[in-house]
Amino acid sequence: MGKIINSEGRKERISKLVNYLNIKTIDEFASLFSIKPGTISDYQNGRQKSLPKEIIRKLPDLNINVDWLETGEGEMLLEQPKINHKNTGVPFYELDATASITESFNDIQEAPAFMINYPPFNDCTAYFPIYGDSMYPNYKSGEIIAVKKLNNHNVILWGETYFIVTNSEANNLRTIKLLFPYEDDNSKIILRGSNPNYSYDTVVEKKDIIN
Repeated sequence: MGKIINSEGRKERISKLVNYLNIKTIDEFASLFSIKPGTISDYQNGRQKSLPKEIIRKLPDLNINVDWLETGEGEMLLEQPKINHKNTGVPFYELDATASITESFNDIQEAPAFMINYPPFNDCTAYFPIYGDSMYPNYKSGEIIAVKKLNNHNVILWGETYFIVTNSEANNLRTIKLLFPYEDDNSKIILRGSNPNYSYDTVVEKKDIIN
């Protein structure tokens, strides 16, 4: 017995997936899945009956349910994100977000200073204060950021802000920077501040990024 493909609602499901992945254009979507932009348009409009195999292969890595995208049945996510109980909230760590630290989020030795219970952000991993001016004016020293752990390090939105944790090979960095691809070597990533007074780039190996 074959799987019943429901072509109705394809546009809505693709749109929901695009929003979940925080992708702004169909071109970005096509680039992420290594397909032509017209391919996904054909699928949305029913001109292509089957979901492209490039998308099928990658969806599980993104925690997306293939059956949901094809048929509309079940949940979009294979595993629902763990949301903190409303009475506990998310831990706030009084740590310097520009200095060296321990090996990963999970290895943070300091106990949280307190818990922040703000329901819209209760699915985040932690809160940290920002020190320094390298990300001014996007982020100012003394502001608080909410950080959500990225499970798939291959899904990076270039030019967006990330909180980066590296291992000892990359000097145990814990820093907030804009990420850009390294043109001549896809095994590296460029970390860049938004403050024009800090014009230098930091280049790190992808393998040295822990979180």
